Amino acid sequence: MDTFFYFNLKMVSTFTLSKASIIYLFISITLGSFSLVCGQEEDTNAEVFFREDQFYLGASFMILQSDQEDFSPRGLSRHFQWGFIRDIPIIPSGKIALGLGLGMSFERYNTNLNLDETEVNPVKFLIADESTSPLFFSIRSFELPLTVRWRNATPDNFAFWRVYGGVSLRWNYYNKIRQEIFELKNSNEFNNFGTIAHLSFGYNTWNFYFAYHLNPFFKKTFLDSNNIPLEINPLKIGLIFYIL
Repeated sequence: MDTFFYFNLKMVSTFTLSKASIIYLFISITLGSFSLVCGQEEDTNAEVFFREDQFYLGASFMILQSDQEDFSPRGLSRHFQWGFIRDIPIIPSGKIALGLGLGMSFERYNTNLNLDETEVNPVKFLIADESTSPLFFSIRSFELPLTVRWRNATPDNFAFWRVYGGVSLRWNYYNKIRQEIFELKNSNEFNNFGTIAHLSFGYNTWNFYFAYHLNPFFKKTFLDSNNIPLEINPLKIGLIFYIL
């Protein structure tokens, strides 16, 4: 199964998307969706005010993009998230609302990098050959999701279409780099704070989820002896489940 995902991720990673184009895509889809559904809103004065507070649980795989041609994922990089969102309706029908939440996430990145153990302050990486055990790093975060939400829900209908878009502010409180028996925890090379743009849409409990990191992954980390800055931009694609 890992071989299958690696093959597919290898194919997808050959397509390089600029950060500006991905951000533009997120904004365009989110604003376009809200413009469409807002135009379809009817007079709802007779409807009862209600809110949709929700727990959420999500899982995604990550496409790792980098400006380094030799960099590539090795195996499946994955992401898990869970938390709670407080719903704040902004129209009486409750179909358009803001969301403010608190959650946690776990990310594991599998790469073809090899840690240069002679230089760990700052951390420096090399491109590993096929015979070298893959290096992975993991990150645990607290997240503060801020979303604009549309759904065609009613107070007595719990199965409905939704489009949610926004950003998550995050604090990366733990990180680990590991390769075979070597392990480095809470390296200062990782950015402790970041922002993620995200978009989810679907019906009832099942929803597609897309997210993109807006901030640099590392503070100032280099690749090989030429001191080439290493940047990794994860794009997350998966499912998110909203539980009332």
